[in-house]
Amino acid sequence: MVTRQEILDEQIRMICLRLRADLAAYRLGHALLSHEEGLSLIERTREEILDLFPDKGQVFDLVLRPRFLRILNERALMEWGLADATN
Repeated sequence: MVTRQEILDEQIRMICLRLRADLAAYRLGHALLSHEEGLSLIERTREEILDLFPDKGQVFDLVLRPRFLRILNERALMEWGLADATN
């Protein structure tokens, strides 16, 4: 049986995951980062999330990594003035 404390711990970890993912997405879209720095941020975020949920690396790679890469690539296209060319 799952205890109340275990449920609370899981909820806290989920909140931390959401905050880390949202912060990474914001930084990728708005901070002055090179492409390499953006990729490094994605890897650091993955490590932080795996500290919270060690067995969820595949979920990160399937769900969050594509989201982060899309943000990073869209920002690069906008900076190069090519954003309208892709639509």
